[in-house]
Amino acid sequence: MTPNHRLTALIVAAVTLMTSGISSSYASDRDSLRLARQERLFGGEPVKTAVKLNAAAVAGIINPAVEFRVHKNITVGLEGLGVFYPKGFANIIKGPAVMAMTFVEGRYYPIESFRGFSVGPNIGFSAWTLSKGVHPLYWGTYADQYQVGYNFMFGLTIGYAFTLTKHWGIEISVGGGYQAGFYEGHYQSDGSMYIGWNGSSEWLPYKAAVNIVYKW
Repeated sequence: MTPNHRLTALIVAAVTLMTSGISSSYASDRDSLRLARQERLFGGEPVKTAVKLNAAAVAGIINPAVEFRVHKNITVGLEGLGVFYPKGFANIIKGPAVMAMTFVEGRYYPIESFRGFSVGPNIGFSAWTLSKGVHPLYWGTYADQYQVGYNFMFGLTIGYAFTLTKHWGIEISVGGGYQAGFYEGHYQSDGSMYIGWNGSSEWLPYKAAVNIVYKW
């Protein structure tokens, strides 16, 4: 090997070592930042409780919820919903829309409670005065009628919890299953009854939420 070739080989080796060192240093710094962020968001005592409020509150639909950690991957929650529009809502809902609803549900989080994807069973009860036409499956029907009754529900809820800070997050969820309802029907024009106690049951979606979450 000529002197020039030896010099070239030494230069290439030096550059390779420097590049390798810079790359290793960059990877190490990146890993350190990632670990520091995880420690800041998830370190310390695990989150045990979360309170939630649906973004629909801006439209007067109150949907508070509270969720408790019972295991690293399992929570139990209680949810309520209140709607009070006895004369309808804008030009969207015709006729009365008054409802009180509550749910109890369990959730399983594969990663950890209050983080990422979740799925679990729910059971609920509601009492209402509204038109069945407000439900997407019946939209546009019962235009001049409304129903007064109650129903029982059980099914599954799936959701995803996004962590913003250690104490704040956003959660989206949707639930559905089997419902059995019992009601009497009235005409919107004068409130007279067109049918006495009646009932229906079906499989359908019955709740959804985009929640702002506070955890501790």
